[in-house]
Amino acid sequence: MKIELVEIDSIEKAKKEILAVGADRAAVGIMYKKALNLAFKVFDCKFYYANLLKQEALSIGLETAVEKDTITAKTKVSDCLIFGDIKRLLILSEKLKKQSFGFLRELGERLDGYINNIISEKKIFKFGLQSRDLTSDFLIMGILNVTPDSFSDGGRYNDIDAALERCEEMIEEGADIIDVGGESTRPGSSSVSCDEELRRVVPVIDAIKKRFDITVSVDTYKSEVAEAVLELGAEIINDISGLNFDERMPYVLSKSSCGIVAMHIKGKPKDMQKNPHYEHLICEINEYFEDILKKAELNGIEKERIVLDPGIGFGKDFEDNYKIISNLQSFKIFSRPLLIGLSKKSFIGYTLNKEDANERLFGTIGANVTAFLKGARIFRVHDVRQNLEAIKLASSIIQEKKYS
Repeated sequence: MKIELVEIDSIEKAKKEILAVGADRAAVGIMYKKALNLAFKVFDCKFYYANLLKQEALSIGLETAVEKDTITAKTKVSDCLIFGDIKRLLILSEKLKKQSFGFLRELGERLDGYINNIISEKKIFKFGLQSRDLTSDFLIMGILNVTPDSFSDGGRYNDIDAALERCEEMIEEGADIIDVGGESTRPGSSSVSCDEELRRVVPVIDAIKKRFDITVSVDTYKSEVAEAVLELGAEIINDISGLNFDERMPYVLSKSSCGIVAMHIKGKPKDMQKNPHYEHLICEINEYFEDILKKAELNGIEKERIVLDPGIGFGKDFEDNYKIISNLQSFKIFSRPLLIGLSKKSFIGYTLNKEDANERLFGTIGANVTAFLKGARIFRVHDVRQNLEAIKLASSIIQEKKYS
């Protein structure tokens, strides 16, 4: 007898394995929902909701773990872990939507929306005139800081000639996007005026667009800067505030066709690393992302234009960063590509005992490959070629074929 354990951790893998045994293609759409298991944790359920949820789940062959004394009402509030195959989870969501209790109806609606986002076939990112399917593909975003004080390369590229030379190097190394930043947002940094940021970035962006055929992203949370650089031809606005620091930003972006990177941050760069604390880290980031997407929708911004960034190091301690990277799959519920920006950051130095940021290349590569395996699809990096080659190889291994 020949037998092997098959790990099915994605819709694509489920469909591939079903087809590999020669099953009818028409059956794939029926069977794949049974091949992939998901788990959802619901926080702070009152005991009677938890008991009803467990009863409904068990009735269709799902499992729900709750605190052991919930059934006797000794425990008044319990977290609930629901797990099972997608087909039964969708059945559960329909049953919950018919409940008389608002809490359970809302849970049913959320489960239905989240699961359908997870199983959606495509993760399209639209920016300018371009549209990229990042379901299995990835993009490398090269960092070009035209600042005097960025943590890794401050002062190295803040004149036009040096910036253009560095831009050309990153393009030759394989960068898909050049991300230009005119204000350092390292922990403890102070903001610069809009005029100063414009003075730093406008000449560089103008020169890049005239000289190179490359997608340009601009790292700014100021609507006035966004307006100016979009007029120069920038295709992406990378907003560390998730559209929250400048109330005009959603309006400005709604008048453009640019792509938008919306990041989670807790606090502001000046104070974000002063003892950041979360009750439920991933859940709180998810709530922040929900608000971003609602704000975008209210302003008429297409969902396909938005990339989400969980904000490694922006209001997080080292353990938070580990947890985010380890749980990137939790953000699949939004069906949006994920950008990860961890290049040379301090948690890597802490982990590997590398105080000098320029000695953190290998750690950065290891973390980015891990992030790719967990679902990240855009990588903001200082070292383009090295990260590109590592992620390209990881992609080939996952797809079991040469990356194309």
